[in-house]
Amino acid sequence: MKKSRLAILSLTLIIAFASLYIWWRQEERIPTDNPQISVEELEKPEKPEEIREPRVYNPPETIEIQISGVGDIMVHSPQIPAQFNPITGNYDFHNNFQYVAPYLREADLALGNLETTFRGPEVEYAGYPAFNTPDALADALKSAGFDGLATANNHTYDTGEKGIIRTVEVLKERNLLTFGTRRTADEEGFAIIDIKGIKVGLTAYTYETPMVGGRPAINGILLSSEAEALIDTFSYERLQEDLPLMKERIEILKERGAEIIVFYIHWGHEYHQRPSHYQREIAKELANYGVDILFGSHPHVIQPIEIIKTQDGEHETVVVYSMGNFISNQRLETIGNPRTEDGIIVNVTLSKNITTQDIRLKELTYTPTWVHKYYSKGKPVYEILPLPEVIIGANDYALSQEELNRATNSQRATRDLIESEIFIKIANIINS
Repeated sequence: MKKSRLAILSLTLIIAFASLYIWWRQEERIPTDNPQISVEELEKPEKPEEIREPRVYNPPETIEIQISGVGDIMVHSPQIPAQFNPITGNYDFHNNFQYVAPYLREADLALGNLETTFRGPEVEYAGYPAFNTPDALADALKSAGFDGLATANNHTYDTGEKGIIRTVEVLKERNLLTFGTRRTADEEGFAIIDIKGIKVGLTAYTYETPMVGGRPAINGILLSSEAEALIDTFSYERLQEDLPLMKERIEILKERGAEIIVFYIHWGHEYHQRPSHYQREIAKELANYGVDILFGSHPHVIQPIEIIKTQDGEHETVVVYSMGNFISNQRLETIGNPRTEDGIIVNVTLSKNITTQDIRLKELTYTPTWVHKYYSKGKPVYEILPLPEVIIGANDYALSQEELNRATNSQRATRDLIESEIFIKIANIINS
């Protein structure tokens, strides 16, 4: 009996001590301030310090770029003294573009047709018929937001071979792309620029006037053999020979990696608001060659916009037959034609699918512009006005009632011309 009691007592003590030990271990492990944590969770081994995975960059599915183009940038004789500051003794053209600069700066690539030369002060500054403009215009164009300028047009040779060369030099010094002319016969007169991963090829051609003694001419001026090698030109007289040369240029741009081809072309008839037969035929050929955007200049008035499909139906080309005058002294008072005061900023938005590499036209818009000329202290002032903004807030621009009427008429004429059945077709193509 005694041994049994001792055994029972010993067993009881063992059980008691065991229960006490278990209770103590639980009390030690379970935090009193968080009774919801289970024993099972606490018995899991402690996690090592969390290691954050590096952030993975997910590139966008598409890339979008906006290419904007304007027409003729001209400086006629009255514009030159208008931009001279007698206090500083310098020329300044910045005010010409102050109101449209925000529109140009919105573009990823802003382009225009420079229809003058920068021969320098060794030749008198002048307008028509031989244009030579102070270098200060190039500064203003850069400041306004331009990225590149077509330099091939019928006034390219106004100040001779030296004028061609120096014009390119002045623009390149300001980091402006040039296309259409070159400084030497060996230099390439075109450009390729990478914008957000999309390579855009730029080239420009101008029409020749009838040949003189079997030699090519521009504006009736016989081209020297040296000058001929510096300008990209075509002739209506030998179009069947020159179109293949344009095709070759487009192929070179594509071989160099250009995914988008922008083609500036100086063509058509002055002051005609409808494209000629030649313009339409050339546009069709260039579309078939693979041009994506065709910006037209020279008529000094606005002509329609349309989209041309290639013969195989695989490609679409935006064709702006003429963008009118961006700035000039041509107007109702000087040549009796108010439509020479009108211009447009054409905006082409393109979208590239990163996966498939396909590029398509996403949006096509335009902003009507008007050259406002007025006098301040007896001196002419030239300003390019974005019409939609100006007409809504006319008081901010201090327009007289007559000036407001002219601006309104300009916008109406531009919209009547562009927003026609053709433009509606464009919208349908984009939205399809």
